[in-house]
Amino acid sequence: MRSAVCRVCAFTLAVLTAFAAWAQTPPDAGHARPLVIPQAEGEREGKTLGRALACGAERERVERVLRAGRARMLAAVGRALTEERYVLALDDAMRLETSLPAPSPASCEKALAALERLEKTP
Repeated sequence: MRSAVCRVCAFTLAVLTAFAAWAQTPPDAGHARPLVIPQAEGEREGKTLGRALACGAERERVERVLRAGRARMLAAVGRALTEERYVLALDDAMRLETSLPAPSPASCEKALAALERLEKTP
C-alpha cells in the first residue's frame, strides 16, 4: 500500500514538473498574431482618412487606402468583425472628420503624412 502511495505521489510530482516547464516556455513567435481591435483600427484610420479628405487629398488615393485597410482587416479578424465593427467605426470617424471645419495647415500636413504612412502599411 505504501509503495502505491509513493508511486502516485511521484507521478503527480512528475506531471506538475512537466506542466511548470511547459508553462514557462515562451510562445512560438511564428504562430502568434498581433492583437487587432476592429473598432479602434476603424476609428483611427477613419479619422486619418477623413482629415486627409478635408485637406484636399485625392479621392482615388483615399479609396486605395480604404480597400487595402479593409483587406488587411478581413485577413486579421474575418468578415463578420470587419463588416460589423471596423467598417462602421471607420465610416463614423470619416463622416465626423469631413463634417468639421477645415483643419489648419499644420494639421493638414500631419494628416497627409499620416495618409502616406497608411499607404505604405503592408
